[in-house]
Amino acid sequence: MEIDIAVIGGGVGKAGDVLFDPLRKALADYATLSFVQRLTIVPAQMGTDAGLVGAAAAALAKRTDTAAVV
Repeated sequence: MEIDIAVIGGGVGKAGDVLFDPLRKALADYATLSFVQRLTIVPAQMGTDAGLVGAAAAALAKRTDTAAVV
């Protein structure tokens, strides 16, 4: 599995360039695995609601999977 993008949400994602610029530089300087070297890091478009939306999606997916088995 290849990881192309890492999305950072919540309050941390709102830090903007204060966080993302040094993080991107550190990845460029120290990443040795090829997939990390190509990784794009972006803030979540949903801001502080990103975690809630992800949790709801995971719960819905689990409920759907369980219903299919029963």
